[in-house]
Parts: sequence; structure tokens; C-alpha cells
Amino acid sequence: MTTPRWWSQPFPPTGAIASEGIRNQLGRPPVDPLTVFVRETAQNSWDARLGDRPTSFRLELTTVAPTHRPNWERLLTPAAPREPHLGIGKLVKTPTLRLLSVVDRGTKGLGGPTRADELAVDRRDWVSFVLNVGEKRDTHQGGGTYGYGKAVLYRLSKVGTILVYTRTLEPGVGLESRLIGIALRESFDGRETPTDDPRPFTGRHWWGDVRQDPDHVEPLRGVEADAVARSLGLQPFAEDESGTTLTVLDPDLDDFETVGEAARHLADTIAWQLWPIMLPERGDNRLVPEVRASGTIFPVPGPAETYPLELFVHAYRVQRDGTSETLECLRPKQKLGAFAVEQDFVVPMAKDSASLAAVCAGVPGDPHHVCLMRAPELVVCYLEGPETGSVNRAYAGVFRAVDELDDVFAASEPPTHDQWVSQQLSGHDRTFVNVTLKRIKERLSRFRGSAATTVRPESGVALGAASNFLGGIVAAAFARPDSASPAGGGRRGAGGGGVPPRPLGRR
Repeated sequence: MTTPRWWSQPFPPTGAIASEGIRNQLGRPPVDPLTVFVRETAQNSWDARLGDRPTSFRLELTTVAPTHRPNWERLLTPAAPREPHLGIGKLVKTPTLRLLSVVDRGTKGLGGPTRADELAVDRRDWVSFVLNVGEKRDTHQGGGTYGYGKAVLYRLSKVGTILVYTRTLEPGVGLESRLIGIALRESFDGRETPTDDPRPFTGRHWWGDVRQDPDHVEPLRGVEADAVARSLGLQPFAEDESGTTLTVLDPDLDDFETVGEAARHLADTIAWQLWPIMLPERGDNRLVPEVRASGTIFPVPGPAETYPLELFVHAYRVQRDGTSETLECLRPKQKLGAFAVEQDFVVPMAKDSASLAAVCAGVPGDPHHVCLMRAPELVVCYLEGPETGSVNRAYAGVFRAVDELDDVFAASEPPTHDQWVSQQLSGHDRTFVNVTLKRIKERLSRFRGSAATTVRPESGVALGAASNFLGGIVAAAFARPDSASPAGGGRRGAGGGGVPPRPLGRR
């Protein structure tokens, strides 16, 4: 049986990217790392979906069980000269080794060649994720583009290390399990053996079946991969199951007081970032998420029953069903996408009552935003529009780009895929993105307004304040109790077609 061990990549004569360069490709996202983590890992899982069944997407926070910890220490401790550059040897000796795992099933797994210098007949998922950086998108209308976002996995780990356990259908082989470890640390100068001359190393490390001539690392395969994964306590595959488990070692959760708090944030973040692909009407072509921590399930909020996501859901359904407005560019003539907006009277949210996930999504209160998306129907961002001027009035919209411009909008996205930046484009492509954002702002301008603040000298009463107060009373009077919410529904108000909105309450 193969004994897995660590191998550190030296700089070749022709040069290579250092680990610092890979980590820095992601930049410093303005939102918290767990939000980027959810977005990037879900995007990978969604792009790899089989499509003939729902895609299972589970996030799990665990601590390595005492029965498995000796195996972690025995199998993953590096040779003494490498430990200062990896740091994992000290970690696997701790009695409370924490893991954050992404477990997807109903996906293709990471297939194709396991060496970057081999031509791929069909798929090259393994090479793209495990070995290379910056490859062009190879998933038609996929969420990802160049794969830089995977750097968040290493940055989230305090030791910059992950394990990849996958099962994929390989031609002539059938379902094949693969297991490998990857670390992104700092580049360094060192020796491969004590008798070698010093040389520079990239800071990239792999753990697996180390080969020579040329030096590289193959994954553990088949029953060996399954046996080692089982000894480490990783989620096993069913007999006919494919998919991938990504495990982040020692995740940085220092911003949360408890593991449960972090798990709740992950569940809320899934709802805010992935709701379009979670809706039940999608049938088999949907994502089924779950969050667990220390054996406890943390439910993911239902988007259609959760304020204010339900407003975005209704707008999404309007644009999906073909009753929305089509935004167009006139010069050159081009359809840009479908736009719909939902508005409602609401009882205003209390200050600072929005979840951290909502704040990180850019919606820290009652919405006045449009959710931008393209063909994969993953949330790109929530574009802020003008406030209505009344605390009792809110609106939420959805814009979905036409499929034929998917490559254009994808190219405008930064590595974190969380905005459309026209400055990255040129020619007509730049025009299409600019005009799209302009058209959306034009449509939202009708919501702009400020509450009246006229004061009667004899009474000193602000009419605008009185109007808002009375509006709140009316909204509260028409509020539906939680128990009255229809299954799979949500509080629907008027759409963007000019029908007066009806009052509603807050869940």
C-alpha cells in the first residue's frame, strides 16, 4: 500500500508562480472570508452538477475524533526539514483539530488527467483545481472563469492546507476515488535532501503518492484513497456515488464566539448567496444545501418564506416566467436581459436587526436593491438603488443577463465574481455592461423620493413623520401572522407593473 507523504515544489529553470501570487490573486474582498468561501465552493459544485438529480451541498464543521487523530498524525506529519515550511506537523498533534468540509454529491467529481503536462481528451477538472492556476473557463455558462477564487480555501485555513477527496467517472476505469492534500505557504529557500545544494521553493506543497522522473505528486487512487480517507474520518462515498469533499484544516473562525454562531452564519449566507438555485420549482436542477456543526443541523432559511429574500424571489419568478421587462442597448442593438421588480409596504426593520449574512451581501435593512445574475443563476451582487423616502416602503428587483452575453458579463467579473466592472472590457462588450447598469438605474429612479417634512407653525408636527407613522400602523394592521404564511409562498406585494402594493408585515 502506498504511504502518502509531502512534496515541496522547487522553482524550475523556466520559473513558476509563487504561492503568495496565488493567494493575492483573490485580492482583499470587502466581505468576510466565509461569504467568499460559500460563493466559491458552491460555484464549483454547481458547475460540476450532473443535472439528472438535485445537487447536494453540505457544509460541516467538525473536530477530528480521538479514534482518528492518531491517523492524522501518522499520515500527515511532514519530514522534519519540511515542518517549518508547512506547520501541519504541530497542528495534527493537537487534540482539538477543527475541520471545515464542503461535501457535494450529485456532481461529476474532479476528473481528467492528474498531470498538467498531459493532454486532456475531455475533462481536466483535476488539473484545473489541484495543479494549475488561471485557466480559462471550460464549463459552458458556468459560474467560474479563471479559478483564482479557490485561493479562499487556503486563506481560510490557518495553515494554508486543504484535503481533496473526490470520486469521478473515468473512461475505461469506472468510478475512481482520488485523495490528495494541498498547501499554500510562503516561498522559501531550502534543500530537498540534507546533501543537496540550497535552492528556492515556490511555497506550494502536495501530499500524496510522490513520484520521480519527473518529480510530481499523484493522488492516492481507488481503494487506497477510500481506505486512507476512511481512516481520517472523511465522509465516505456510497457505492454508485460521485462528488467531491474539500476539507479546510484549522479554519479561521476567530470572528465568531462559538462554532454554532459560525454555522448559523454559513446557513444564512447560503440563503442570501444561493437562493435562485435553491427554489423547489427547479426540480432536479436545484441545489439542496445543509449546514452541520458538531452533529447539529443548522437549517438554511427558505428564501420564499424569509424577509426580505421573498421579495427577490417573487421578482425572480416574474422575470423567469416571461412577464418581465427586457432591457436593451440601442447602439448597437442588443437585448441585455430580463428585469423585474417587486415592491411592498412593510413594517420597518429595527436598526441592526439584519443578519451578518445580509449585511455582507450588501442589504443591511429593508431592501432597495436589485440582484444581478447571469446564466448560472448564482447571485453576483445586490446592486443598491435609491431609497424610497418612506420607512414603510421597500422594493427588490432581479436582473438576469441574456445567455448570449454570458461570456461578456463573466469577463467583467473580478476573481470573486461579486460585481460587473465594465472597465475590464473594451468595445461593444464594455458598452453592453455599462448600458445594463444604466438601464437598471433608470428603472429604479421612479422609486426615488423623500418623505415630506413640511411643518405647520401652529403645531410643529412634521407631516412626513406623521405619514410614516400612520403608514406603519396600516402595514402592521394588514400584517399576516407567521402561522398564516402559505407554504412555499411568502409575502407578495405588487410587482413592477403599476399595480398598487398591498400592505404586509414582518416575519
